[in-house]
Parts: sequence; structure tokens; C-alpha cells
Amino acid sequence: MIQYLQTFVAVARLGSFSAAGDRLGLSQSAVSTQMRKLEESIGNELFDRQRRGTVLTHAGRRALTVAERIVGLYDDMRNGLEDELLSGTLRAGSIMTGLLGEVIDAVVEFRKRYPNTDVHLTPGSSAELLAMVEKHILDCALIVKPPFPVHGLLSWRPVRNEPYVLWVPQWRKDSDVGELLATQPFIRYDRRSHGGASIDHFLKQRKHSVKEFMEVDSVETIAMLVARGLGVAILPSTPSLKKLGLEIREISLGEHTFFRQIGLIERLDNPRAHLNNEFFDSLLATSPE
Repeated sequence: MIQYLQTFVAVARLGSFSAAGDRLGLSQSAVSTQMRKLEESIGNELFDRQRRGTVLTHAGRRALTVAERIVGLYDDMRNGLEDELLSGTLRAGSIMTGLLGEVIDAVVEFRKRYPNTDVHLTPGSSAELLAMVEKHILDCALIVKPPFPVHGLLSWRPVRNEPYVLWVPQWRKDSDVGELLATQPFIRYDRRSHGGASIDHFLKQRKHSVKEFMEVDSVETIAMLVARGLGVAILPSTPSLKKLGLEIREISLGEHTFFRQIGLIERLDNPRAHLNNEFFDSLLATSPE
């Protein structure tokens, strides 16, 4: 049956039985016979034989979508049984904290294990990358878990949880969170982002009154401003900030600590699922505990 599906996909892509036969090394009559048997098997006509040329029926167009998926999965299974045979291009995305954190290490590990693969990396915000995965522009993306349920054709695989902490310049010795928030200029993480909204909720819930100095939509930029002594900020304790080597230190929020979850988002119908699986394993292998 897989051969019939492969032939069906070839006919649909190439536009004729004869062209598909030439591509697959089959006679036109053999292609026609396979398509008849496929139609009998699924109980629907795939081609409109009343019209000139090779025209798919409505059922044929729907069947083609499924057939391409099945043929892709079959090829993935055949090519992915051994590491050295794994091939293809992984189109991955990542938030900037991921790119500065474990993603580069994961790509190095991934390419070391699977030298016949290529990786295309796209940076972006969590919302932007999620939309690109939904539209099949990306195969997967390392993002912050969305504030809404992930369901349908989307799949979520957690990598780690990052606690939010108060970041202060390294030279500051005091560690009273309430006092620092009340007396020092506060650099706010953009409230339009999920992280910024979570921080805003924490401040309101704990009734912290802050001296807001600036609002920025970049964890790394805020951390650099803190390092220059321009204020304090609540941000996640993420590996990328430690890699930047900034002269800042983190203060725990104690029992009121809240978290953001970092993970891999992908579509369940992605034909490159085997590459996503291996990339996820590389992320886990290189992600800090």
C-alpha cells in the first residue's frame, strides 16, 4: 500500500500518470493500475476522469494531504533508524535567552551525532515563533510556555522551569527584596509579554510599590542596564544571563517565587518529527539542571 501512496503523491505533484511513471520507473499502465487499486481500497475516486489532464477530485485533494504525511513519515522512519543515516533540514526557532543559553550547545551536539543534517535557526519572541510553528514555517521552537492550553495539532515538551528572581548590581550588598523594590529605580519587563504580565501580577499581588524607570522587551538588555547600576529588575534566572558574564547577582523571591517554563513547541503532523525528537534530546542533554 505504501507504494501506491508514493505513486499517488508523484502523480499529483508531477501532473500526469506518464511523468510519474518516468520518475518511478513504471509504465503508464502500471501507474494507472495502482491508482485504480488505491481508489478501490479507500472507496473514493481520486481523479476526475471526465476532464482533460490529471485533475484531483475533492476526495483526491483531501487524500493527497494524508498521503503526503504518510509517505513523509515512512521516509522518516526508513532514514532515521540509524544515526549516521539521519538526514534532512531542521528548521528550528528560539527565543534569544535560548540562543545565548543551551541552543547553540544543543546544535553542536545534534550535528555531532547527525552529520548529514542541516539546521536553520530563527530567533524571535515566543509569540512570533509559535505562530511560525503553527504555519509550518518552523518545525519546532524553544519558547516560553504560552499562557493558554496547548492542544489540537500542537505539542508541548518541557525542557526546564526558570524561577523569577530580583536582579541587582553585583556591588549591592543588601538583599531585602521589599526594600530594594521600594527604593531603587525599577526596570520593568514589557507588560505586553507573558513574562512581563506575570511580573506585574506578582507586584500587584504582593502590593509592591516600585519606582518605575524604564520598560524594555528584552531580558538581556534589562540585565545589562542593571549591571550598569541603573536600577533593579525582576527577571527569570536563565542560563543566558550567566553566560553574558555581567556583574549582577540574583536574589530569591523566597516563598513567593513564581516560574516560567521553557520548552519545545511543535506540530503533531510535522513530517520532520524524527528530527524534532533528536533535537529535543540534544536540548535535554545540554540544558542546565
